[in-house]
Amino acid sequence: MMRATAAAMFAAGLAALPGGAQAADPLSIRVGDVPVTGAIPDGYCLPTGADKAGADLLAKGDPDNQTLAMLIRCDQQNKPGGTKYDYYLIKSPHAQPPAMKRAEFIAMMTEELKLPAYQTGEATRPEIGKAGDNLSTALGTKVDLSGEIRPRGADTVCIYMGGAFEVRSAVSSYPIAAGGCGTIVAGRILFIYAYDDPAKPNSGAVLLQRTRWIAERLKATDGRAN
Repeated sequence: MMRATAAAMFAAGLAALPGGAQAADPLSIRVGDVPVTGAIPDGYCLPTGADKAGADLLAKGDPDNQTLAMLIRCDQQNKPGGTKYDYYLIKSPHAQPPAMKRAEFIAMMTEELKLPAYQTGEATRPEIGKAGDNLSTALGTKVDLSGEIRPRGADTVCIYMGGAFEVRSAVSSYPIAAGGCGTIVAGRILFIYAYDDPAKPNSGAVLLQRTRWIAERLKATDGRAN
């Protein structure tokens, strides 16, 4: 189950939708049956109106995971066509192992991600293609995704994966950079994704820092430790 999670969860975040990370507005989500609070990076907002409708539609195209939150650029809200870069997704797989501590999860995943299939990106390519098929079903139009992700290290908060992708549809084609943090909150696995223009300087490293910023602020309201 963990091997599928590492590849599939990351690919499931890809979407042609709108998207600094300094302290800003509070974020409230539910992780399983536990209320969790966090923070929304400065300049980002929860989707409203047409953006929310689009985010909800895309969430339905990810049958394996629950989308807990999407964060888009406030200055891009409800613009015609939105923007294809610069947004966040917070997801959690429906299939969860028994509750575990963050340190246990990170140690386990660090070992698993040493496998050659992850180090070469081979394990993630089919899952990225599958994510494109799921998006196609949800949107009612063909979306092709290609690319790969690879391990990018770990610390006490996250295991990291990152890569670049090509998104192709009837209306547009473009590359997108992605960074992901896998972590534990309230005993459950969460993945936090950040996306942006791969042409930006140091985009890969910056995306990983942005996911960690969100992860380290997510806390269960009952005070349980991660």
